[in-house]
Amino acid sequence: MARSEMFCSKKSWLLAAIAVIAVVNPAKHATAQTMTAPDITKQPTLYVVPYAHLDTQWRWEFPQVISEYLLKTMRVNFDYMDKYPHYVFNWSGSNRYRLMKEYYPQDYARLKGYVAKGQWFPAGSSVEEGDVNLPSAESIFRQVLYGNTYYRKEFGKASFEYMLPDCFGFPASLPTILASSGVKGFSTQKLNAAWQPAPLIGGPDSPEKTPEGIPFNVGIWKGPDGEQILAALNPGGYGSTIDSDLSKTPTAPPPPPPGTPPRRSRTPDTDWVSRIDIDGKATGVFADYHYVGTGDIGGATNEESVKLLEATVTGGEAIIPTTFMPGTSGASGNIVTEGKPVKMGDGPVKVISSSADQMFLDIKPDMQTKMPSYQGDLELINHSAGSLTSQAYHKRWNRKNELLADAAEKASIAASWMGGQPYPQERLNKAWTLVMGGQFHDTGAGTAPTSSPRMTMSSRPTSSLTCSPAPPNP
Repeated sequence: MARSEMFCSKKSWLLAAIAVIAVVNPAKHATAQTMTAPDITKQPTLYVVPYAHLDTQWRWEFPQVISEYLLKTMRVNFDYMDKYPHYVFNWSGSNRYRLMKEYYPQDYARLKGYVAKGQWFPAGSSVEEGDVNLPSAESIFRQVLYGNTYYRKEFGKASFEYMLPDCFGFPASLPTILASSGVKGFSTQKLNAAWQPAPLIGGPDSPEKTPEGIPFNVGIWKGPDGEQILAALNPGGYGSTIDSDLSKTPTAPPPPPPGTPPRRSRTPDTDWVSRIDIDGKATGVFADYHYVGTGDIGGATNEESVKLLEATVTGGEAIIPTTFMPGTSGASGNIVTEGKPVKMGDGPVKVISSSADQMFLDIKPDMQTKMPSYQGDLELINHSAGSLTSQAYHKRWNRKNELLADAAEKASIAASWMGGQPYPQERLNKAWTLVMGGQFHDTGAGTAPTSSPRMTMSSRPTSSLTCSPAPPNP
């Protein structure tokens, strides 16, 4: 084989490896779903995706994330899972799981038990919720390869979706990269009016009456080569809470009991009955996708939301709050106890407490023929532009490391094939993991304060040294 052919084959090998891993043992994944969806071509269905957003670095650094945020995220969700058996928590980033395993091995062992039961889902398919404007395509491929490889090794299952709730814009090439990696679906909440999505699409006259800048609620996002993935682009904020019966058209809350002190009124709920009906008539698929959770320091949504969700999915009874219930990043015990219980979950919409990828797997290829599609980027006027240039020194290190890692791998493959040193897979994997950790969306995009990337920057020379050739054998 010619040397150029030898080097070029590496990329084909990577794509083949991702494709093979992506289809291994799908039956194992199916057992992770605690609820089975009805026929979504007929039955309106809402997939509720409980989630907690954690900025691995933003206005804080790794020591606080490790000592406080990771531990809180595990323990408050363990408490919810023990109280509410249909609660499914979604948590992304194999890098976070690696830290949990290292610093809290007993809690991590308990977490693995909840994963096996289907109540904790390793979501996102990635090492980190990384920026996707800065990194090379190779880096995003490896985010999926390394993230899901970790999930399969640790939990015996992986995800078929890519979750980037807080990333600062998405390039037109992303659907092609994800589809080629075996990913079926993508979700984000970033295309809201506050960040001014750039595409001139959506609006009140669009087929699904989506906000301006959002092409559809659930549809097909196509890459430049025609590859495509399903996408949920209007799931609500990741800090959304539940204040009512999601299966029904929302009504005014009941009046508070006599003598109750004045409190902040509830925010009007989304009319999921109407929205899913519009979706289904336009697409033939009566399904939608809804984040419920908290941010940006991990944890979980408030217990009131979990209580109401449990009552809705089981058809039980619950007391509807009459006033605003704050999202507290997971302070359990904050629930309504006074008032008259009402029947829940008997409205037109079937509500499912869902893993992040269940809807994307439930929408089969033959259901997608009428679904709306979009081809192009999904960047943000108010956020993307600055993130392309902020903290350029970090971006320079990222690109130097990507190039060095690529060169190191090519040289290592050549050396191994020609009878030289063995291929240093573990060493290269560790180097790439450091690089991908530095691509976290606030770090890579430069939206964290300048003090935040200090610990990440200290890993930059380390990853460069790790990718450098080892000294020859004596």
